[in-house]
Amino acid sequence: MTHTNTTTRARVAAGITMLLAGAILSPMSGCRGDRSDKPPHQFFPDMDDQPKVKAQSESKFFADGEGQRPRLPGTVAYGDNTFHAEDEAPAWAADMLKSQADALKSDESYYFGLVAGTTDQYVQRMPVKVTKELLARGQERFDIYCSMCHGYDAQGVNSGTVGRLWSIPPANLTDPKYTERNGAFGADGYLFHVIREGLWTPTGDLRMPSYKHAVDEADAWAIVSYIRALQAAQTETSGGEG
Repeated sequence: MTHTNTTTRARVAAGITMLLAGAILSPMSGCRGDRSDKPPHQFFPDMDDQPKVKAQSESKFFADGEGQRPRLPGTVAYGDNTFHAEDEAPAWAADMLKSQADALKSDESYYFGLVAGTTDQYVQRMPVKVTKELLARGQERFDIYCSMCHGYDAQGVNSGTVGRLWSIPPANLTDPKYTERNGAFGADGYLFHVIREGLWTPTGDLRMPSYKHAVDEADAWAIVSYIRALQAAQTETSGGEG
């Protein structure tokens, strides 16, 4: 009799356990593969609904009603002033230094093509050393992003496959106005600026789109260096024929 009671109690306990497990797993089974208009189950609601202020959102806490706060005077834009990798320039810090420089963009000549302290005066000569590697990179990027409109020879009209279809003919980059660095359109910084920011006509029409989404500052300078090489080659060819 005792053995029978023990077996019965064990079976009852097992049944209760299975019922409880089914009650717990039943709502969870509806989380996958089922469609429902009801909000999803939140097992840890504090992780789903955390109090936070999103950028450009309103806030009743601050007097101006804006959640995004202005930077305090003296705020450091990037990095830690106790770390000076440039003093020893270890190899492991090279990427960190480049990342910091890219974030700060304090070198106006390199990142904007401008003479330091100005807003519309472009540097006549690029602030990077022209090397064989830079020219090779510039040719690769030019052929990908520029040649379809300006042509592989940079002569624009009737050269670029896509450029022929434009209502406004693409510029001939071997034209003297683009080769004279002291002119309005010939400075290295100006060519860099147009590559990165695009070009608009005085009437507000887009003549060339911006390529900054695909061409970073380093590649833009590489393209400028290659354009100079194409210009030089055209000058040599013209001189030889003359």
